[in-house]
Amino acid sequence: MSFAHVAVPARVFHPFTYSLPIDTPVSPGCRVVVPFHRRHLIGVVLEILPTGPKDVSPGKIKPVEQVLDHSPLFSPPLLELIRWMAHYYCAPIGEVFRAALPKRLMTLASPKTTRPTAPHELTAFRSEAPKPTLTQEQQSAVDKILQGETSNPFLLHGITGSGKTEIYLRVFEEVTMRGGQSLLLVPEIGLTPQLTSRVVARFGNRVAVYHSGLTDAQRHFEWERIRKGDVDVVVGTRSALFTPLPNLKAIVVDEEHDSSYKQEDGFLYHGRDAAVMRGKLEQAIVVLGSATPSFESFSNAKSGKYHYLQLLRRATGAQMPSVEVIDIRKRHTKDAPKEGVALSPELIELIEKNLDRQEQTLLFLNRRGFARALICEACGFIFRCPNCNIALTKHLRLQKLACHYCEYALSTPSACAQCRSEELTPVGSGTERLEAELQDFFPKARIARIDSDTMEKSGVRTKIFRDMHDGKIDILVGTQVITKGHDFPNVTLVGIISADSSLHFPDFRSPERTFQLISQVAGRAGRASKPGRVVIQAFQPEHFCLQFARDHDYQSFFDHETATREMLGYPPFSRLVNVRFSGSREDRVIATAEQVAGMIRDWVGTAKSVSILGPAAAPLEKVRNQYRWQLLIKSSRSAPLSALLTRLPHQTQLPPGVRMAIDVDPLQFL
Repeated sequence: MSFAHVAVPARVFHPFTYSLPIDTPVSPGCRVVVPFHRRHLIGVVLEILPTGPKDVSPGKIKPVEQVLDHSPLFSPPLLELIRWMAHYYCAPIGEVFRAALPKRLMTLASPKTTRPTAPHELTAFRSEAPKPTLTQEQQSAVDKILQGETSNPFLLHGITGSGKTEIYLRVFEEVTMRGGQSLLLVPEIGLTPQLTSRVVARFGNRVAVYHSGLTDAQRHFEWERIRKGDVDVVVGTRSALFTPLPNLKAIVVDEEHDSSYKQEDGFLYHGRDAAVMRGKLEQAIVVLGSATPSFESFSNAKSGKYHYLQLLRRATGAQMPSVEVIDIRKRHTKDAPKEGVALSPELIELIEKNLDRQEQTLLFLNRRGFARALICEACGFIFRCPNCNIALTKHLRLQKLACHYCEYALSTPSACAQCRSEELTPVGSGTERLEAELQDFFPKARIARIDSDTMEKSGVRTKIFRDMHDGKIDILVGTQVITKGHDFPNVTLVGIISADSSLHFPDFRSPERTFQLISQVAGRAGRASKPGRVVIQAFQPEHFCLQFARDHDYQSFFDHETATREMLGYPPFSRLVNVRFSGSREDRVIATAEQVAGMIRDWVGTAKSVSILGPAAAPLEKVRNQYRWQLLIKSSRSAPLSALLTRLPHQTQLPPGVRMAIDVDPLQFL
């Protein structure tokens, strides 16, 4: 009799031992049905053992009830990746397998694999345009990537419009000619339709698109196509990282700086960093591409850990847009004009001139809704969400106040809930208010808005981008949706509203994110033959982040910001772990956070390389009726942090109703 270590999809940090049927072959990476407490679960075999545990008689070890696979679903490198991720991210390995497999393969019902309809998003931007001629910079990058060592990733740092996508495609073509397969990771599949469609146009039906927006049937179908080797290129979001490409030779992470690669609930992991590890295990080329690299990746390039490739010119020969920072503080004085809540007079004039020239304008405001809050001028009362203790956002078209963190909403009130005054004033501007203001100023202009409110209906996003590309829209207003991967040749003016609002978030990465957002949005202007112009409206026009963004000077911004981080001991000069506690009873959450913090401090002792900050209430202290506290572990060395994380989940006892989440290398602290 032989035995197996099996990972089950439960919140346990170790595999379980089961006996194997004598006449049924099974290998690591195969799925099996096992009894688990009073349930029957699908687990994955991690290891075959000749004998069972010494302290347990063989007769007491439960048997595997059914072997579901004749051959492993996971190759040895992919199985090793999952083991590494479970260890590095301090996660139950069964939860990692649950994230890695389509839902249908982890349920006991026998699924039928049917061919799903191809998503409309793929064909919307399909083009038969001939392959562009590579610039000297592009050709040099392609050559270095294909001739380089696979042991170290490449950081492709190219300005917006420098032709990074064409470099990816040429690498994929060569990999395909050599009999290999490629994986292209994108932050959000729906926000990069042009890039996805260019891949489909180049590789036809040998492309699989894989992301969480597919139905269970579609995900299972695509997963099986990939496993059988019917695919040359997989395009997908972070979940595509786990697709079973049998001969993976190239991995590209586009917009590697984007925070969407970080899973923020459930199994917490970073898709970019895991992609680098998969490339190492598969001995595949890894390319990380961005116009504004994350500080972690750029530091790795500076230290020689990554190969560094730079593109300094736009592929079309177009110049980078001129950028102007406008001080809007003067507009908030007694003598300031009343009109234009969101738009400065300078920007209004530029939009008018752009309309006269029949050129398009892009306006970015990273806040949806009409106003961020509704306040009573008589008593100062602010309408808040009872579940989250957060100000409700006013939505004009829907005539409601809504919480963007839970489902709570109420009809827009006509009087204050506290003093019954009818003097209610919307405070702050969102995209809906900006759209309304534009319609007042430019009634004849064709104006469209794109944010998560307008994208609720299927196909709206694709239609808006198609209309923008075809010149049927004069002014497009949007949130972060418009910053990613779109190429509109006739956009010559970009306006960034409240550009410095993101600098005030309680997060040491706020300047980095602000610089990235501004640079990405600004890069939408002047990408073709017409020169582009960018207007940044700000209350702190002198802030170094805005000044470096104005000058398109990433290197100086990096040097300035990392000097501060080094002094404070923040990444990339240290590693962080955020331990979050949540529950419906505030007293239990606080007590648990303090108890765990004390335990960690005892473990750390006098070690100078590790420090504990907190515990303290999270900036968003209550969300969905869950109270939230957190403590931050900061370490200048990986070894003691790894040892601490190995102990933490096993030696922490949580009271009923309190959850603990361990976020390794966190990006969000709200």
